[in-house]
Amino acid sequence: MVVCLPITGMCYAILGALKLPLTERLRMNEAKVGGLVSSFGIMVGPIILTAGFLTDALGRKGVWIAGAALVALSLMILSRTQRYAVAVLAVAMLSAGWAAMINVANVLMYLAFDNVFMATNLLDFFFGLGAFLTPAAVVLLLRKLGYTTAVSFLGGLALIPIVFSLFIGMQADTAGQPATFQSLIGDPVMWLCALTLMVWAPLESCTAAWTTTFVADQAPPDEPEAKAKRIAAWTLSGFWLGFMGSRLLTALVFHSGTEMPEDPAAKAEFIAHTMDQARVTHIVLAVCALLAMTGLVFSRKRVVTIALILFAGLIMGPFFPNLMAVLLSHFSPGLHGRAVGILFGGASIGWTVIPLIIGAVAKRSNLHRGFVVAAIDAAILLSLVVVHLFYARGAID
Repeated sequence: MVVCLPITGMCYAILGALKLPLTERLRMNEAKVGGLVSSFGIMVGPIILTAGFLTDALGRKGVWIAGAALVALSLMILSRTQRYAVAVLAVAMLSAGWAAMINVANVLMYLAFDNVFMATNLLDFFFGLGAFLTPAAVVLLLRKLGYTTAVSFLGGLALIPIVFSLFIGMQADTAGQPATFQSLIGDPVMWLCALTLMVWAPLESCTAAWTTTFVADQAPPDEPEAKAKRIAAWTLSGFWLGFMGSRLLTALVFHSGTEMPEDPAAKAEFIAHTMDQARVTHIVLAVCALLAMTGLVFSRKRVVTIALILFAGLIMGPFFPNLMAVLLSHFSPGLHGRAVGILFGGASIGWTVIPLIIGAVAKRSNLHRGFVVAAIDAAILLSLVVVHLFYARGAID
């Protein structure tokens, strides 16, 4: 996980990092950019749900290897195409391979530590590390190698997880554990988590995808274009730095050194208390996300926009790991693959629909008005996490 999660983070951040050179190469407007972002999300749902059934029924290693191979192939295609339709296909393949890998990776995190909250936050830090390094690495590689060779090199990195997986056991002992799919889909926690990620995921992806546009468009008129692009790229790296840094902070400050009790009753009480803390934290983070998205709607100064984007990265980091920990703690390992599949199936709807709407609104007016959609999405998120907390505490049925 330490070696391979940075590569999955690269897959998640690569589209935002390549957005400006792809826009120039393919002559895209913002509506087409929105379509390209949505093509990443459109394959995640069906692939990650299918991967969930396959990992629970047949094993995780084959799904992991197939996903890594698909990621490598997609980047090889993206490195050579000069047609928008082929780029959309390549990004869809990238999302499919990434979805297969992410399903397995999130299930494997549960095996890494006794404390699942420590596992998800610490290991998702390494995912964030890959996302953080990607924009700066892309800028350097493009300058040194050119577009085709640089993207091909990144595709080659995706083969590393295949090599490492050959020496790793990926199965958990699920003997004697209830694992019926009916119990999964009939559980309100499953659907609350899925709906929450459905509205949360596009906040992360859209902020990352449009960071460079926000920052570059607000550059002073007399500033050299190369400098404006460099500042935009480093802002995106700063977004991912805050993203991964807050995950590491959460893991080390709140969960480091906290061992799971051996006694079953004490263990259940520990998990319930930590899950309750995670749900309260989600409310705080949702409020902050709403403030950040609203701020981007109204900001017209580059320094303010950069500050808002960096703040967004900082508060967005811990949300998903804590949500995943809540989900994995609630179900037995025999259901984890399918639970992760349903969770990301919800996310794929958000990834697909919200960027398209933002891109369409931005095309008709401007990007600031497009992010009104993101602010509305953040308001819906806030209402969902409040409902989740009330349901967990028994205030509502």
